[in-house]
Amino acid sequence: MTSRERVRILIQGGLPDRAPFFDLLRNDAVIEYYGGEKLTSENAERVVFHAADSVLDATRPRIALPWREGVEVLPDGRKLTRRRWTEWIEPKRFASTDAYAEELRARTGQSWDWTETDEDALQKSLQEQRRWREMMGDVFLFGRINEVRIDGIFNEVGLEEFSYLLADDPGAVEECLEYQTVKALQFIDRVPADEPLEAVFLASDIAFKNRLIFPPSLLRQIFFPRLGMVISACHKRGWKVAYHSDGNLMEVLDDLMESGIDMLNPIERLAGMEPKVVHERYPDLVLLGGIDVSQLLPYGSPDEVRSEVIKVIEDTEGKVMVGSTTELHNEVPLRNVIALVETLCSYRY
Repeated sequence: MTSRERVRILIQGGLPDRAPFFDLLRNDAVIEYYGGEKLTSENAERVVFHAADSVLDATRPRIALPWREGVEVLPDGRKLTRRRWTEWIEPKRFASTDAYAEELRARTGQSWDWTETDEDALQKSLQEQRRWREMMGDVFLFGRINEVRIDGIFNEVGLEEFSYLLADDPGAVEECLEYQTVKALQFIDRVPADEPLEAVFLASDIAFKNRLIFPPSLLRQIFFPRLGMVISACHKRGWKVAYHSDGNLMEVLDDLMESGIDMLNPIERLAGMEPKVVHERYPDLVLLGGIDVSQLLPYGSPDEVRSEVIKVIEDTEGKVMVGSTTELHNEVPLRNVIALVETLCSYRY
């Protein structure tokens, strides 16, 4: 069975020959081992995609190549710091909550209709995804669309500043989310009928390790209804939907299901997301991830990894694409990834 066949069967409600391997490769040793050569800045694209095609069954629609490390000063004065596999930007600073709200409203003050700029962004995104699918061979690549992301708002200023805005002017936040929703629905409607999309990956972090970032009542008021509208539009196109949020989502798991999600990622066990509990509560939900990457994969033994892989598969009765609880970063030793892959390939339901 090919990787794409394996994933298709699972997301359509069946059980393939084995559990698929779903992950993100951000690990030099793993990429070089499965890519077949030393990773350099000159060959990075070829080696990364070859490694993905060699070992993964499915991956998110965000293929990363190693950055050239350094610090860049952006036009607005903020620093953009890049490390080999990650980057971050200093948060924006505003003189007052009113100034922050004014900037958010300036964004939504742009055209709510579909514009030439929107169309250019759509075509660029689809072209990039087509190219990635071709380069990754048989890997099932989840599609990327415009999203509704509450974390996209608070990440640019930091959670403290965002909390002040939410208290002083919640309407500005809701208006921004509504604008995102309109643009997402327009994007979905304009994807060509012959585009080879089968499933899309939506992400918005709404939880810490032990609890939600926001009160459930707030999420039910401003976020989940809009997420549900986007998911419903995807379903009308025949696309399955995977949703990603780190942290403990148990308090709003019912809400996510009512929004229509078909798959959930990354299932952080150390945050209280037990695969067995989630599966027993929603047996048709496909789980993505489940193998702890904060402790087990970096510091555990290959035998411990093998045992955990088998446990996750059995606890979910095979309704899982096994993978790390976010990405295979450079702290994960190659031996543990090999143990994970070998266990997946040899285990049968």
